[in-house]
Amino acid sequence: MTMGTMTQKMKDMQTRRVAYQTQKTKEYMFRVASYLSVAEQEILYSGNGFVEVPEEERLRERIDAYPYLIP
Repeated sequence: MTMGTMTQKMKDMQTRRVAYQTQKTKEYMFRVASYLSVAEQEILYSGNGFVEVPEEERLRERIDAYPYLIP
C-alpha cells in the first residue's frame, strides 16, 4: 500500500464521518424542534441565542454541559 493510497483512504474516512455527523445533527435539531414553539424553532435554526431543552430530551441525552442554564 502506497502513502498516496493511505492518505486518500484517510481523507475518504474523514469525509464520510463529517457527512454522518452533519446528518445526525440535522436529525437531532428536527427532533428537538418538534417540542418547541415556532419562535423557539427560529432561534434554534438560526443559532442566535439559547432555547430551553425539553425535559424528555434533557433526560434522554443526559445533558450536563452548562448545567446552570438547565432548570
